[in-house]
Amino acid sequence: MSTASGSDTTAGNDPGWRERCRRRLVDPLRGLLGGGLAPRSLAWALAVGALVGSMPLVWGTSLLCLGVALLLRLNPLAAQVGNLAAWPLQLLLAYPYLRLGSAWFGPSTPAAAVQANLLQTLVLANGAALGAWALTAPLLLPLLYAASRFLIAAVRRPERS
Repeated sequence: MSTASGSDTTAGNDPGWRERCRRRLVDPLRGLLGGGLAPRSLAWALAVGALVGSMPLVWGTSLLCLGVALLLRLNPLAAQVGNLAAWPLQLLLAYPYLRLGSAWFGPSTPAAAVQANLLQTLVLANGAALGAWALTAPLLLPLLYAASRFLIAAVRRPERS
């Protein structure tokens, strides 16, 4: 079966999620390791990129990730790989950060005012979610670093034929 773009997507020819994951995550990591980047430096860059990528923002995490990587003298490409790999984490944590932010910092506006000024309500709720992210980020970074180290160890293992 062909799609409008002409690519074949039948079950026998679909590369599957493992192949897509290898091509989009494992191969770039192997390239960075093969280019001389130390595994520990790569793990820190991936963890910081994933941390910034988990920030509850709908815009700008790539630019913020680049700035943080340059500020901390981490490999910007590795940080961007971590940032882009973390988008499922960002989606997963958006609602909990919104709830946690409103619990810690109070509701942003009264319920009656929500209908009057929706944009202001969304900005205030996002600010509370960012505050919750900022307070939980020091706890999340070691977990992301450990996951990055595990991923790098798995990538460095020789492939089985």
